[in-house]
Amino acid sequence: MRIGELARRTGVSIRSLRYYDNMGLLGAQRLENGYREFDESAVRRVQEISALLEVGFTVKEIQQIAHCLGDPVHGHQLCEVARNM
Repeated sequence: MRIGELARRTGVSIRSLRYYDNMGLLGAQRLENGYREFDESAVRRVQEISALLEVGFTVKEIQQIAHCLGDPVHGHQLCEVARNM
């Protein structure tokens, strides 16, 4: 899906999605025309990023724990850490 569709599906601005992708959080594929192409997992990833931002994480902190996103064991631990902040 293209960035506009991802923005509509997640409620996150295109500008923010570009920023997250530039920071290495989304891993979009680049098409020959330069457009970003996201797979279905990007929707969940953006939702996870948004949830972490809501509880006070910064994008730089999210970068450090990005490998845990989507992982049922470590993702649960992240939620526990976030609740205790």
